[in-house]
Amino acid sequence: MNFTPSRKNVALEELKKPSYDHDLQLYREIPDININLDEFEEWAIERLKVLQILEQLSLKGNTSNYEDFTKSVVQEIKKEGLKHMHKLINGGIYKDYNENCDARKRDLCSHFILRLIYCKSDELRKWFINREIELFKLRWTLLSKSDKLKFLSSNNTNYSAVSEEEHQIMVDSMGSLATAGNNNEYFKVRWTQVLDLVRNRKVYLCDGFAYVIQTDVISGVCQTFRSELSQELVKCFQKFSIISEDERFGAFIKYLHQSYMGKNYSVTENMSTLSINTIDHSSKSFPLCMKRLHVVLRSEHHLKHQARQQYGLFLKGAGLPLEQALVLWRSEFTKKMDADKFDKQYSYNIRHNYGKEGKKVNYTPYSCMKIIMGAVGLDEYHGCPYKHTNSQALKQLLETSNISTQSIQEILNLSQNGHYQIACTKYFEAHNGVSPSCTAINHPNQFFEESQKLKGFIEESNINVVDEV
Repeated sequence: MNFTPSRKNVALEELKKPSYDHDLQLYREIPDININLDEFEEWAIERLKVLQILEQLSLKGNTSNYEDFTKSVVQEIKKEGLKHMHKLINGGIYKDYNENCDARKRDLCSHFILRLIYCKSDELRKWFINREIELFKLRWTLLSKSDKLKFLSSNNTNYSAVSEEEHQIMVDSMGSLATAGNNNEYFKVRWTQVLDLVRNRKVYLCDGFAYVIQTDVISGVCQTFRSELSQELVKCFQKFSIISEDERFGAFIKYLHQSYMGKNYSVTENMSTLSINTIDHSSKSFPLCMKRLHVVLRSEHHLKHQARQQYGLFLKGAGLPLEQALVLWRSEFTKKMDADKFDKQYSYNIRHNYGKEGKKVNYTPYSCMKIIMGAVGLDEYHGCPYKHTNSQALKQLLETSNISTQSIQEILNLSQNGHYQIACTKYFEAHNGVSPSCTAINHPNQFFEESQKLKGFIEESNINVVDEV
């Protein structure tokens, strides 16, 4: 991919090559396409949103009925306004050829951009591979039979058609198990490419070939895709340090995986009102990370810097005015120090967060991802309890929240498996008795606002989309 500094019309002749003539790809060739930096960022964010939708819906347990799961994903992608991926997933064809090519171009480029972003660690590579496999499976499921055959042929997948003679051998060997379909419904491939099907005895084996029914072909293709993508991500990481030095997009590819793309919870945008008189009662609607900080502040009358930043900006986003924020922090801290010390060492930082000091930036509260990716030392209470707290301490914390034993165990399991935001969403459901209106919790203030809405305290407010990188 080559980058141009400003937006302009880009010819789509490159996409008329045979390697780009299908909606579904194995992404074996880096596209030689000119795109500008706005497109670079926009397309990466679009694809990341799709992958996050897949993760959130799959972790919520919606995959038992794959047809319903597919419909849920497609609906959510449409709801988010991701029209190009919605088109590709649905297998629709634009009447205008250039529009069709443009959707494929965005798909190809966005995949390779996210490779740059998710190649940096084993954890990120694993997440990206699993999400891309999920996306690939879903898109395969929605392809027509003719498009599936075209894909297998154009990608040299080593699947070949089964002749009538070979099908007859299958019938003679398997009897009624093979007579249900004709030879056009089977493909043969080397058995080493479909090890999971062999393991589960879902194929007929003969002379080193596995005879695979059309609906199971995806297993072997995904195995190939997973292996190739894993190798390419390692290669990408070897070049990452050089690529990330490019001042045009270096910061973007370093930090996109931590970014939040949702409502701006700055106090000027928030319609809620939080005061020092209602904060203790309102803390019942706080997410676990903020509820813990509130309890520690009330009991210890002090929080370290990172905890003050995390909790202070959350309260700001929840609607606590600057004047009352100063009263709150002063009333607690002066139980262990004199007022003069507080004014000299702590009040400046509070005013700074509200945009009244220094560069006078109106700072936004921390998103879940920013909290999750942060570092937490010993005897510190900030961070994400689902990530930064051991299982026993997290269990004790959850037991104080008046939720069922079953819910506690489900949350612990999600936390132990690295699904921190889904664990938070499960806590919301257990605590409030219903699911949030969103697919998953992505921001502590989102948790608070959703919980308060259920209690009838906050009216619906306008949504503003920002990127926090």
